[in-house]
Amino acid sequence: MRLRDALPGEIATKRLRLRQPVLTDLDALVEGVNNWKVVEPTASLPFPYLPEHGIGFIERFAKNPEQRPYAIARADDDRLIGIVGLKFSDGNPPELGYWVAESHWGQGFAPEAVGGLLAAARQTGIEAIRARVLVSNPASQRVLEKSGFAVIEHTESVVERHRGKPLLVLEWRG
Repeated sequence: MRLRDALPGEIATKRLRLRQPVLTDLDALVEGVNNWKVVEPTASLPFPYLPEHGIGFIERFAKNPEQRPYAIARADDDRLIGIVGLKFSDGNPPELGYWVAESHWGQGFAPEAVGGLLAAARQTGIEAIRARVLVSNPASQRVLEKSGFAVIEHTESVVERHRGKPLLVLEWRG
């Protein structure tokens, strides 16, 4: 069994429900991510983020064996407020990625979602997870550090949007 498939279909935290993104999330997905402040620090999200991008994400990643995305939804209304997930590649630890809609920043949702995913990963036997964050994104660095990640490398980004910018590689150990 692939590690991706060992993860649960749904993860509950105190205030959140992490679940598979579905087409009924499309409006909230596009609204939340179609914001340069949300997109800019990411490696590959397009801007502007159009409905067809959201449909492609939901359809493609729901079945992609290298990706395990979860919609971050508030437990009280199940409305998508962000995405958290892991990307798997042979021979490397899975890589964490996430974003939260700006209207939900500063409320602790990102560390709660990341913590929920890490707890599930630990139970499936995943021993290490990596994350990359721009040095210019201290809020995301704090989320990762609160979640138990430690810096293992200082480097420069190679993705086109951030080529040459200082980048930290962090690792979590289960």
